[in-house]
Amino acid sequence: MVWLALLALALIMLTTAALLGHLDRPFAALGALWERIHPPSPEPDTVPIEQIAADLRRLAAHLEATYSTEQPEKMARLTAAALAYDWVLLSACRTLDVPLPAMPPLDPVDRLYTEAALAREGLTW
Repeated sequence: MVWLALLALALIMLTTAALLGHLDRPFAALGALWERIHPPSPEPDTVPIEQIAADLRRLAAHLEATYSTEQPEKMARLTAAALAYDWVLLSACRTLDVPLPAMPPLDPVDRLYTEAALAREGLTW
């Protein structure tokens, strides 16, 4: 019975909006609600593999330099550098269709296996 009353109310509102020339507003509101409930899927990575390899070289050098220095907050810097490196590794995996490892942060063994899988696909950095 409640559903019937809600349906009647919705029909009255749509009819009123149509008579007043504002029928696009309810449909726009429904479309916005639908996009909020079901957001569009993210676009795939479109970064060229050359750029990914350059990013991996740069981040690997930064990770090594951070590891070998004695700066304040060294552990936080290492964690951030490793996480950035891991995200670029995942981007390379998606681009080259290599099976994805676990989500970052990767443990050292997963990182090594991922690097080896990417090297087998011909990626050098």
